[in-house]
Amino acid sequence: MELLIAGSGSVALNIYRIAAILGYKITVIDNRAETLTRERFPEARELWLGDIVELLKKCEISESTSIVLATYHHEFDEAALLTVIRSQARYIGILGNKHKVTAYFSKLNELNIPAEFINRVHIPIGLDLGGQKSAEIALGAVAEIQAVKYGRSGGFVVLQHDMKGIVERDELF
Repeated sequence: MELLIAGSGSVALNIYRIAAILGYKITVIDNRAETLTRERFPEARELWLGDIVELLKKCEISESTSIVLATYHHEFDEAALLTVIRSQARYIGILGNKHKVTAYFSKLNELNIPAEFINRVHIPIGLDLGGQKSAEIALGAVAEIQAVKYGRSGGFVVLQHDMKGIVERDELF
């Protein structure tokens, strides 16, 4: 279970924290020395400082690798995506708003990237848990990574009660 995080800002930091609890081997890549520090990311396997795209090209990406693109002001997200989109990564997620989503997918279509690769990209990143704070966004992102890892949709797990007793949620519909 490897996690590559491109970016070292507040959302990336919170993704790192949650993923570390889950036992991911984490590599954080950024070009900003002030935020890419061992003090911020003490349990990261590796911290790579430099050109984000060039460093991503050097990463060993396997079917057990998840990738999060969350670079400062989204400056390198598109170039980073183009670097990893054809990889074997199990998960590729990008922070982004509706404008960014449209722009990224338009660019991928212009470049004739096959749909099988485009469909693997999760943008905006994360399950819709309703939060807006960086830790809440990170929680949704790691939850989505876990859902993809286990082949799940990320829906509710709760059991429902009816007059006959407890039934599976799906049985109610």
